[in-house]
Amino acid sequence: MKKIKTSIYILLLIIISVSKILAQNPLIDHNGTATFFSEAPMEDIEAINRKVIGAIDLQKGILAVTMQIKGFHFDKSLMEEHFNENYLESDKYPKASFKGMIKNFSELDFSKQGNFEAQAIGELEIHGVTKPLKTMVQFAISGDKISANTSFDISIADHDIKIPRLVIKNIAEVVEVKASFNFSM
Repeated sequence: MKKIKTSIYILLLIIISVSKILAQNPLIDHNGTATFFSEAPMEDIEAINRKVIGAIDLQKGILAVTMQIKGFHFDKSLMEEHFNENYLESDKYPKASFKGMIKNFSELDFSKQGNFEAQAIGELEIHGVTKPLKTMVQFAISGDKISANTSFDISIADHDIKIPRLVIKNIAEVVEVKASFNFSM
């Protein structure tokens, strides 16, 4: 009887350990942040989205990000309305996403504390148009936390976002995008 109890106990420990490992992979942050900044002659425009979902698979180096376009908020409500209705057509194209991988993943050690940089390559979909994207990601590992930050530029014409001539001096042709995530291991 004691042998059966010991076997059941060992089996339970194995199941719990495997479940814990599977639960860690991939790591997901449901409260990531994405911002964009447009610097134009007439005005600067900035928006922030605090409900960005980011995932990283530490076994394979795969990255994924998805966000609702309507999650971007502006200082001026009229800007937000024009962004969603006229430029990003967020009812027709409700999400933006990135799917990719860390290029030099085999050279990195995510179990080591500290900061390092890695190149992410993949495809960025905005406004229903998918384009290749290469960007550097700054990783910081402290305790059981991994933070990831990146910054890159996007040409709005590359994603078929049309700006009326009347407001062409209000919106930059290239906008700066920043994203940050915090993962728990």
